[in-house]
Amino acid sequence: MTMVTPLEPLSTAATGKPVLLIVDDEAGPREALRFVFKDRFNCVTTTGGRQGIEYAKSNPIDIAILDIRMPDMSGVDVLRELKAHNPDIECVLLTGYETLETARAAVHYGAAEYLNKPFDVFNIREIVDRCLARRQQKTKANENLRSIEKLNKDLTVTVTEQSRTATASVLSAGVVHELNNPLSIISGYIQLLDNDLTKLSQGDVTTTQNIQHRLTTIQREIQRCKEIAARFLRFSRAPRSQTEVINVTPLLEDTALLLRAHPAHSQSRIIAHAIEPVLTVKASPVELVQVLINIGVNALQAMTGQGTLLFTAERATAPVNPIFRSQNYESQQPLIRISATDTGCGISPENIQKLFTPHFTTKADGNGLGLTIVAEIVGRYNGAIEILSATGKGTNFNIYLPHAV
Repeated sequence: MTMVTPLEPLSTAATGKPVLLIVDDEAGPREALRFVFKDRFNCVTTTGGRQGIEYAKSNPIDIAILDIRMPDMSGVDVLRELKAHNPDIECVLLTGYETLETARAAVHYGAAEYLNKPFDVFNIREIVDRCLARRQQKTKANENLRSIEKLNKDLTVTVTEQSRTATASVLSAGVVHELNNPLSIISGYIQLLDNDLTKLSQGDVTTTQNIQHRLTTIQREIQRCKEIAARFLRFSRAPRSQTEVINVTPLLEDTALLLRAHPAHSQSRIIAHAIEPVLTVKASPVELVQVLINIGVNALQAMTGQGTLLFTAERATAPVNPIFRSQNYESQQPLIRISATDTGCGISPENIQKLFTPHFTTKADGNGLGLTIVAEIVGRYNGAIEILSATGKGTNFNIYLPHAV
């Protein structure tokens, strides 16, 4: 078998012309087709199906004209393999031995047209023109789809980052309030120390013990200030893309502390409890805290500032009916369940089905993106979400993530 046109890579983008693959073992029809289309196409011609397929697998092809009867393989087989490699290639089949069986096979595997030899030049030009128009429409549609997918990805990243920034902004005032509590204690103890130092100069023997106790208290409250500030800064400044194997347990306490600084927290109790000291998943710690804060804020609002919000983490088996699951979620793998359980108003069954729909909200001042972001992040980490709730009885929000060993 010989290649009539050298196997040189050609592409529409590089040459400005679409690429036409002509596969025919007969020199006459093959050369006639090349002559007809050489001005409008970059024509690649082969004498056999296998060589045509190999060329198409490593080079872009827009349209293929295939003879049905060839020594090495049939045109229908070539059609099938070309379509398997790239469904967007437009294929025209030619035959001097038309049968109902080959016509059906051509239609079944997606041939654009099925023509008899000898072909009419004007007819085949018209058919190839239609094929080219369809091919260009498909190419444009695919480009638009890729652009939309990229835009959607970029918007998701932007919304997630803006949400974290907005949450940090809301929390900042609360963090200042939280810092004021230990700072007030420190200020009061400094005044007491001043009095103690005066007594110490007067020879009071019990004052030394008082000074030691108050210095210990001041040191404890200073450490508390540092922890509050560190947790806030860890959430607000850490890079989004920092994915690593992390221990979930300390993140529960981080989340609880940050939520205590949120305006929605009034007289509610926020508790963090992990069944085991070390429970590992692969994720960004900042994003996981954001997930828990988004869920926690909803819980605080549902409790109208009262009640109890409990965060827990433990090993678990897969939920029976998750409301959301990642495309790559595997229910048989070891899982860590992170739960947020509140004593709020609960969620109606019809609203549970809408929770992850962008902009769905039951709040007058809500934007409906908090749980959409939760699902987007959990989905990226191959997780699942289960929601157990009853109106008037509170909500149990469970996140399942693969256990990272």
